[in-house]
Amino acid sequence: MKPILSLTLALFFMCTIIGSANAQDVKSVDVKAVPQSDIQKAQKAMQDAGLSVDDAANMARQKGATEQQINEFHSRINEGGTVQDGVISDPVQEAESQVEEQQNVESSTRTAGFDIRGRIFGAYLFNSKNLTFEPRLNIQTPKTYEIGIGDQVLIHIWGNSQNSYQLTVNNNGQVLIPDVGPVYIAGLTFDNAEEKIKQRLTEIYADMGGASPGTFAQVNMGQLRSIQVNLVGEVVTPGTYTLPVTATVFNGLYLSGGPNNIGSFRNIKLIRDNKIVQTIDIYRFLVYADPEANVTLKDGDILFIPPVEKRVEITGEFKREGLFELKEGEMLNELIRFAGGFTENAYLAKTQILRKTQQGQQILDIRFPDISSTPLVNGDVVRNSTIIESFENRVTIAGSVYRPGEYELTEGLTLSELILKADSLTPDAFQARGLITRYNPDLSTTALQFNVNEIMSGKSDILLQKEDVVTIKSHFELKEAEYITVTGEVLKPGQFAWSDGLNLGGAIFLSGGFTEGADSTFIEISRRLSYAEAATLSDTIGQTIVANMSRGLEIGRNNANLILQPYDQVSVRRAPNFRQNETAFITGEVVYAGAYAVTNKKMRISDLVKMAGGITPQAYLAGATLSRFSGELGSESVAIDLVSILKQPYNEADLFLNNGDRLNIPEFMQTVKITGNVQNPYSVVFKSGQNAKFYINQAGGFADRSDKKRTYVRYPNGTTEVTKGIVFKRYPEVIAGSQVVVPQKPERTGDSSRWIAWVSVLSSLALSAATIVNLTK
Repeated sequence: MKPILSLTLALFFMCTIIGSANAQDVKSVDVKAVPQSDIQKAQKAMQDAGLSVDDAANMARQKGATEQQINEFHSRINEGGTVQDGVISDPVQEAESQVEEQQNVESSTRTAGFDIRGRIFGAYLFNSKNLTFEPRLNIQTPKTYEIGIGDQVLIHIWGNSQNSYQLTVNNNGQVLIPDVGPVYIAGLTFDNAEEKIKQRLTEIYADMGGASPGTFAQVNMGQLRSIQVNLVGEVVTPGTYTLPVTATVFNGLYLSGGPNNIGSFRNIKLIRDNKIVQTIDIYRFLVYADPEANVTLKDGDILFIPPVEKRVEITGEFKREGLFELKEGEMLNELIRFAGGFTENAYLAKTQILRKTQQGQQILDIRFPDISSTPLVNGDVVRNSTIIESFENRVTIAGSVYRPGEYELTEGLTLSELILKADSLTPDAFQARGLITRYNPDLSTTALQFNVNEIMSGKSDILLQKEDVVTIKSHFELKEAEYITVTGEVLKPGQFAWSDGLNLGGAIFLSGGFTEGADSTFIEISRRLSYAEAATLSDTIGQTIVANMSRGLEIGRNNANLILQPYDQVSVRRAPNFRQNETAFITGEVVYAGAYAVTNKKMRISDLVKMAGGITPQAYLAGATLSRFSGELGSESVAIDLVSILKQPYNEADLFLNNGDRLNIPEFMQTVKITGNVQNPYSVVFKSGQNAKFYINQAGGFADRSDKKRTYVRYPNGTTEVTKGIVFKRYPEVIAGSQVVVPQKPERTGDSSRWIAWVSVLSSLALSAATIVNLTK
């Protein structure tokens, strides 16, 4: 702000010097003694006269003013302000307050809600959060921009001199340039204002002009002013809106929510200085992307939205559906253009108009050539239906041709020509028969049979009709798929496609060859009966052929060349004595624990113990267990009596070994475990010669609800023994490693219905007995 102050003070000083020169010699003026009121009057007189700094300075020097006097007046003017309408004011404070006032003006924000579901064409333009029409402020100022009060002007000086000015257009329409004075630019275009400011700057920068300037100036616009615009009429939210000076019509419409449900989109009036300066049609922007309607607003403008006069609805096969506004004289073709035109499925031959009249409603059928000359009235509903799915000239061929599909039915098209259009028959085509499905006038169908071979040889042909469907099948489709089955001792058993000439060797080859356990000398082939044999009723339902082959699948060896028939089943048997390597395991208290080969079907448990070097002194034979796996039962534990087995080998208890058997002989056990419904379940030290009751007492005795008669002992080898006797119970003997189990009685449910049932039965029996007694008397 100091440059502005210096300019103003200089001007005041010049005027004061001039004014004082009328009364006395300038050099004799005591600047310090000049009244402050005279300085203010001189300043106002200079402003009214429009004198420049140079003019005032030259006049002062002509009167003999010294540089000391000029400096003293700078100091005097710093002590006071300027005069406007007789009131003293500070020019610096005035300029700053103008800028601050301008910067504190906030633009209006949108208060209208967003309704994106409206059917009125164009309403979405002002109801989208992504399309705000917010004015662009960070752009280069257009040369045609009209400067107004409150605009900020930025001046940058460079070259031989450097300076910067940040000025605001005051209420008098001027900017105050330090050492230059006021420059009137309000109402000028930016281009003209820039030229005027640069011209005035040459007054203090002498080398700015000329052919070879040494000082240069650039003028830009800073913060722009705000304007107020009124939106009235059929607006969603009418009112006065504060907008940036660069705002356009669409900015104002967006903030207000745009036209309401009855507002016009095509007859919006822009009123300026009590005159309609432009009528805005938003459809030109929506349909043609014409920005002419989006004009720049000015302060005090009024946007008036009148009610819509003609609105019609369009529905059906149009690219846009909804409610559209029409102007007087616009025809149906204009409405269709606004709707984006017809869709690809539209039935162009007829467009319908539903029109309301005082007598009811009318339907008008409009032909396509009449669209451009058909007027519409307010409330009309225009609709267009979809074209029918049927074809006018289609024939179809399916099946064994190279290019099946739909083809054009040309005049006189025959079946043979259609087959050639489809690139002829495939080699697998069935020649004896084909079929044409033809639609009758009532849409029922007729089947036409033809001989494919005769059609292709030219002996006969058929004239095709609209929607004929020609079917030519493959001979593979007309019979059951032919295959053979290979099972048994082959690497990849399964079903395989049968081919003419496939023999036994080929079948074994397809199935991956023999397994190591296969007996290639005994191969059974099961064969269906022939068609003739199957037609005669008998007990025979198939044939069996026994064949043999070499394991190397050599061609010609043995029965390798035996030809197979479709659906033959080849079964390769396992060699009678073939076994995979079998192993049994022994662990625990033996001399050599580990895995041992089972080489004989008659090997028993005692043999396994012998192969392991016998038992150790710590072995507890009564606790020995055998684990066995079988395909039927899975993994299971087998209870054995190893004491009896080793005393009398090869008896019934000495089981034959199976592949995977595991025999475990534990170390001597010293405890007995008591579980179930006893007072204190735990393990106790074994004491020979005692039964289960002794150990139950060791555990605190029976608990409540113990089922004493079901008490049992599980011995370490897996066998069990239960308590016997009803009145006098005989509890089982216990050996080391045993588990005594006391079950719990089930809870009584307290269900009285069971007792009622018993009473009912007894009553019935008593009644029956009484009846019998009476009858026998």
